[in-house]
Amino acid sequence: MVSLVGRDEQIRRALELLGTLPVGRPAVLVIEGPAGSGRSRLLAEIAVRARDRGWRTVGEIGWITADRARRLLQRARRDPGPLLLTCDHPHRIGAGTWPALDRLAQSVPVLVTVTGRIETDPLAADHLLGGETHHIHLPPLTGAEVAALVAAALGGRPAEDVLQLCRVAAGRPGALADLLDGLREEGLVRAADGRLSLVATRLPRRTESRLHRQVALLSPSARHLVQAATTLRGRFPLARLARLMRSGLVSLLPALDEAIAAGLLDGDTDLLAFRHELVRAAVEATMPRPVVAALRSEQPRTGTRRPHPPAAPTRRGGSRDLAVLSVREREIAELAGQALTNQQIAGRLNRSPHTVNYHLRQIFRKLGISSRVELAGLTGRGHAGTRPGDA
Repeated sequence: MVSLVGRDEQIRRALELLGTLPVGRPAVLVIEGPAGSGRSRLLAEIAVRARDRGWRTVGEIGWITADRARRLLQRARRDPGPLLLTCDHPHRIGAGTWPALDRLAQSVPVLVTVTGRIETDPLAADHLLGGETHHIHLPPLTGAEVAALVAAALGGRPAEDVLQLCRVAAGRPGALADLLDGLREEGLVRAADGRLSLVATRLPRRTESRLHRQVALLSPSARHLVQAATTLRGRFPLARLARLMRSGLVSLLPALDEAIAAGLLDGDTDLLAFRHELVRAAVEATMPRPVVAALRSEQPRTGTRRPHPPAAPTRRGGSRDLAVLSVREREIAELAGQALTNQQIAGRLNRSPHTVNYHLRQIFRKLGISSRVELAGLTGRGHAGTRPGDA
């Protein structure tokens, strides 16, 4: 089983919920995160910790149908005790299951814990009569946590080339474990004096296949975006990609958010880039060669320059009326006025920090302001702090 690294806070929150759940009010805990973020692994760990605390745990086979839920109800009447019901496939839960769980929760504490993608809410709170829904989001692992997981899996301190290749996994422990298994199976990593380094800088076949599946699962607009981006080397501004695709910036944002959420593009700064040059190559391999050649021909030849776009209007002519903002811009302005960072706003709205940063720049331009302090004054929120990298 994959070492559980970097999830202490999420486990703490789950155990805190177990310790405060009353009788008479069933609750749902949704473990949210993108594919490869370790949702199933955390679900299993919470079940282990719950059993250690005297909870009876039941996997999805034992309760997701109405008949099985009614049997649980009968058993609880004979042998009462808190129940943790786990499910890795919430779409399989029958509608008739919920009334039985509501009756069950009248006599014992009941916590239904499921996994779900960040883009969707797999369960509606009104499925449970008087119940409540809690969410635990799984963020990407930090650099230190990635290094710790690599050391635990491969038995050595990772060198810089190994850590750079691990960026392919986008900080997702499941994707990282898959990458490390592939490196070991294909002999692409070696250990010397307790230090790990690459034998060859290439992706294991299983990781290449995973990236190809990710591209295939994207919406057509997001797939076209990442495929077009393969012609842009290094880091590049969104405006350059928009020119290549002959599209407006705002119309590209949903596709960009999807590509970043899939872990293909890195959008943590003002510039975009593939997570690794080998990710770019894997995306390029999903296209026919004539398409690749045609996309490359769209790029300016060496020594030529494209005309500069018109200069943006100065801020002096902006309006101080929030009515000039779109609905989404007003929403972001309110959150920024509450001193939330771009990362926090992105988490609230299920958008990338890159998209939030873009909208904030548009907000500043329209309002004729240049700082979050001014924005906080306009929204009536008082002082708003900033962090490096925030607009």
